[in-house]
Amino acid sequence: MKKGTSGWRDFIPITKWLPSYDVKQNLINDIIGGVTVGILHVPQGMAYASLVGLKPVYGLYTSLFPSLIYMFFGTSRHVSLGVFAVVSLMSGSCNLRVTQELVAQNGTNLTKAEIEGISVDVVKSLGLAIGMIQIIMGLIKANYLISYLSDQIILGFTTGAAVHVLTAQLNKILGVALPRHTGMGKLFYIYRDLLNSILDDKVNKITLAASIAAIVILYIAKYHLTPALCAKTRIPIPYDLFLIVVGTAVSSYFAINSNYHVKIVGHIPTGFPSPALPDVSIFGKIVGDALAIAIVSVVVTVSMGKVIAKKHDYVIDVRQEFFALGIVASFCSMFPCWPASTALARTLINDNAGTKTQKIVGVQDNRDK
Repeated sequence: MKKGTSGWRDFIPITKWLPSYDVKQNLINDIIGGVTVGILHVPQGMAYASLVGLKPVYGLYTSLFPSLIYMFFGTSRHVSLGVFAVVSLMSGSCNLRVTQELVAQNGTNLTKAEIEGISVDVVKSLGLAIGMIQIIMGLIKANYLISYLSDQIILGFTTGAAVHVLTAQLNKILGVALPRHTGMGKLFYIYRDLLNSILDDKVNKITLAASIAAIVILYIAKYHLTPALCAKTRIPIPYDLFLIVVGTAVSSYFAINSNYHVKIVGHIPTGFPSPALPDVSIFGKIVGDALAIAIVSVVVTVSMGKVIAKKHDYVIDVRQEFFALGIVASFCSMFPCWPASTALARTLINDNAGTKTQKIVGVQDNRDK
């Protein structure tokens, strides 16, 4: 009977650490970490939505729901689940290809709202497929496969994805609209279109100036001001959020959308979306992408979780992470979210902020010694 109870509690780790949670010792650290990472979720979620081909509000949903579900089933104290550039890019590639196929099947007279609905259905179905694959991998104990992926493979893949992410943002920096490309060699087509836009003088100079100013401000703040401030406070300064607030105020005051044709986020609806089951009929079109994203998501989460866990003398359950990520993806597929994963930067910030959630009373880690 005890073994059965222990197994059930192992599957839902929150039932093990929450009853013994030390409010006095850990709550302040967790509030600091949670608020800091939560603030970082906002600009990242809105920005990465463009990689997936969806509106910014869907990035906010993807930043919220996965973290809430992972809290119950995850075994890492520090990983930050939500939008991740590599997974967002892979999801966007699948979304563009499948959406184009479905639009072609339904006719070319669809409205923008109808096409957006198709895109949302695609990423929801992709999320469910990923969740099912990860749960199956957990059931067949496929966690040993992680050991066959070398650091060189992971770093090479991440670096290549970073080039794609940067390329996907260049047209936003220049303020030009470009057709989206898929398939082999799409980077060359994007650079060709960018060069043609520059030569044809289609660059929005206000957008370009604002982009350069934002990059310079963030670079100076994070690489020159932050080291000096770290000696005075351990609470990370949310420069990204401050820049968004100031940028929003400037945009509104000068009406840059109507006066200078600068593209803005626009209206963001309030409240939460209603849950709805994803469309399983398109699984055949997305299963290949789902398998690749499922593996990448697990590898990134487990790798980052192990690094932080080793630093603080605790362990994560790799097999449980398969179940946790699979449940997260399956549950979130009922909402307009794209597949989530661990973000490296947010996880490091979470650690540096002193987060201690899931710490068992009486167990010390390296930071407490």
